[in-house]
Amino acid sequence: MTGADKFSPRVSIIVPVYNGSDYLYESLTGALSQTYRNYEVIVVNDGSDDGGRTERIAKLFGDRIRYYEKPNGGVSSALNYGIERMSGEYFSWLSHDDNYTPEKIEASVEAIRKTGKSDAGIIAFTDGYYINSRSEKIRDFPVKFKTDRIYSGKQVLAAMLEKGTLNGNCMLIPKSAFEKCGLFDESLKYNQDALMWYKIFCAGYRLVCDGRKNVMYRLHSEQTSVKKSNLLAKDSPALADKILPAFSEISDKEFNPVYLLAVRYARLSCKEAVRECLKYGIANGNLTDVQVMKIKALEKAGLLLNFGRRIYRRTVRR
Repeated sequence: MTGADKFSPRVSIIVPVYNGSDYLYESLTGALSQTYRNYEVIVVNDGSDDGGRTERIAKLFGDRIRYYEKPNGGVSSALNYGIERMSGEYFSWLSHDDNYTPEKIEASVEAIRKTGKSDAGIIAFTDGYYINSRSEKIRDFPVKFKTDRIYSGKQVLAAMLEKGTLNGNCMLIPKSAFEKCGLFDESLKYNQDALMWYKIFCAGYRLVCDGRKNVMYRLHSEQTSVKKSNLLAKDSPALADKILPAFSEISDKEFNPVYLLAVRYARLSCKEAVRECLKYGIANGNLTDVQVMKIKALEKAGLLLNFGRRIYRRTVRR
């Protein structure tokens, strides 16, 4: 590469899949329909036990993809397996039940190229919309970032802690981020992506948004967020334990991610994670007495809100 105007990095689209016969064909068709030409598609079959259906679908694409099989270890292990084998300079995650528009990779590369900082640790972000099991559009994603503005790592973290984690399918990430920050944490079963993004943006990586809607995120009854939503609460104390030291290190008078994480978990009624944040924040001087009181008050409010939601759901079901 001799300049930003010639920025054309190789991109590795990694597709982790477990029992993905319902949607894998559609996702791979989307991945292989990219207008950007310098890319590869890596499919990692994470020990599917569906009688070979996932394997047969993947192999329909022949040498247009790189196909691997491994024992089941969860999505983190499948992503790490792919990252360790990717030949690209940039990583793009595509879940087997989601999809890209044909312009997804090209728009992301162009967003980085336009910054003129293609070697400066920039991550590209694209927006998208929800689809149903029949691939019909439901609604757009809530907008987190403005177009053509470079966000600092702290600004991205603030957005995540206020509005929720980033959809991994929406990002184009330099491989150097994994070399610097490590791979996905395989001990987490739900929050492995949030922890990874926290680590990357704590390390100073920045973000630019192309402002387009290039990712289709499927809502259906079989996805982990529906079938195993309790994993959020189970994972959250471990995530807090792993990320709090990094959050403490980058804290300053204007930005206190230790406090913001505690607030987020309090609102979600993740009691053990709140305790972890309070314990760490008090011991390391990251939380004032007033902040501790606010966190505890928000935790009580979150418990009441969630209790009300449970009563409402039971009433509606009747």
